[in-house]
Amino acid sequence: MIQDALKIVVGEGRSLSRAEARECFTYGLSGNADPVVLGGLLVAMAQRGETIEEITGAAEALRSCMTPFEHDYPDAIDTCGTGGDGLGMFNISTTSAIVAAAAGARVIKHGNRAVSSSCGSADLLEAAGVKLELSPEAARTCLDETGITFLFAPRYHPAMRHAGPVRRALGIRTIFNLLGPLANPGSVQRQVLGVANPSYLKTHSTVLQELGAERAMVIHGGGGADELTLEDGNQIQYVPVDGGPISLRSEELGLGAAPVSALQGSDANHNLSILHRVLGNEAGPLRDVVILNAAAALWVADIASDLKDGVARADEALASGTSQALLARWVELSGQLG
Repeated sequence: MIQDALKIVVGEGRSLSRAEARECFTYGLSGNADPVVLGGLLVAMAQRGETIEEITGAAEALRSCMTPFEHDYPDAIDTCGTGGDGLGMFNISTTSAIVAAAAGARVIKHGNRAVSSSCGSADLLEAAGVKLELSPEAARTCLDETGITFLFAPRYHPAMRHAGPVRRALGIRTIFNLLGPLANPGSVQRQVLGVANPSYLKTHSTVLQELGAERAMVIHGGGGADELTLEDGNQIQYVPVDGGPISLRSEELGLGAAPVSALQGSDANHNLSILHRVLGNEAGPLRDVVILNAAAALWVADIASDLKDGVARADEALASGTSQALLARWVELSGQLG
């Protein structure tokens, strides 16, 4: 199957159809694929650029292999990005997810340890005291009682271990780097998805729509980030797709302006300090950028009527201490359950 796909991509010079990509990557995640052939296919697709059909089919394959997370929240959201922006910012989407949950959203955060950064979402939450290795039932209890839960990718995507050796050997970006945000085990239909490459605004918004997303934002931040930032250059592509991306400046929403250099993170302990400072309502660009991204999450969750309303709600969730209290309760509960 993988060899047939390689012949199509290299020998025939055409892209895979959605069905071909789905079949190919289902086999590629089975553990039976020849790693040399799989590696060749990944490189060929990366050099040419993966198409919407290929990404959609591959995402469907990964979804078919994942361990589903059952819940009763059709409006649940996720906030995540493709990574790879190389900017070294702190964990904005994870911090924003906590604030959004404190403001009333149900958040099923899906993530892993650091890949292209010094501190992934799992690293930060573990440093904060959240237990990562919870059973699905325990994770569901966290969602029910706090409004947020974390699904540790290795537990819910065991098939990805078959692709791991090839990805590490190649050491380059492949289609697998694009799939994580498209395969939340909670099958969320609402999400904020950040892309480091602005060309993926159209690609990922179309893929999300093809995969059945009800309400989403694909975002690219000023300064080249996969988060909304306080620099000029923010772009938002709404899903369902109706026209092209729109531009957004933080000042339009009453927030400050600052370069991405003001949002720098480091290792888990450093980023944990930032998390506590933001949740403690410390004023400044760190707080402002979290409010901006939480506002996007609250719009996606259909809690905020627009981004300005989302900013007001996120601001209140921080100023009132609700966000700080939510994290403390999450840490306590996950510790009891884990």
